[in-house]
Amino acid sequence: YIFLTLINIYLSMSEKYKVIFIVGPPGVGKNTQCDKLVEKYKFVHFGAGDLLRAESKKDTEDGKLVNSLISQGKIVPVKITCGLIKKAMDESGKDKIFLIDGYPRNQENIDGWNEVFGDNYKLVTSIILGCDEAALEKRLLERAKSSGRSDDKSEVIKKRFKVYVEQSQPIEAKLKQMGPFIEVQATGSIDEVFGKITAELDEKLKQ
Repeated sequence: YIFLTLINIYLSMSEKYKVIFIVGPPGVGKNTQCDKLVEKYKFVHFGAGDLLRAESKKDTEDGKLVNSLISQGKIVPVKITCGLIKKAMDESGKDKIFLIDGYPRNQENIDGWNEVFGDNYKLVTSIILGCDEAALEKRLLERAKSSGRSDDKSEVIKKRFKVYVEQSQPIEAKLKQMGPFIEVQATGSIDEVFGKITAELDEKLKQ
């Protein structure tokens, strides 16, 4: 019995986190597509941004720092982001497939991820969404009417695009080298975009 218990502990420790990254520019529809993916495939969805926004509401040292950076459209230190993601994963259990959106956003994110997870994860696929910047700005300004988000303001949106082009776009090329990927232009209706993603994702999940 003790031997079996030890084997089970070993297996639970050695089992890798199964991860799908979903990335793309601000307003491209990452959250919307994640909701549909969770509904269809029962993935566990963590938005790096959602975890950070939840943290920013806490009256802690990290919470205050995160709140200050988010409201300026700046990127939060990787140590905080990775810590929040890993904590959320551990609370859910490692037997799930974790859908992580808005991450990684820069080289520091990748370095931090590798530092925290090492080779203890399997990249099922990366989903890379693309869209024209003018269309995205229009979407974000429309969202601002109801979202109440401090980063959905015109001047902050421009900063977010600049950060995306300088830091995040090069990372999309890195993700293609790290493992399987799906690249989709997020134009057309939500269902059309979802159809393009799932057509490729079904094949990836078989592998």
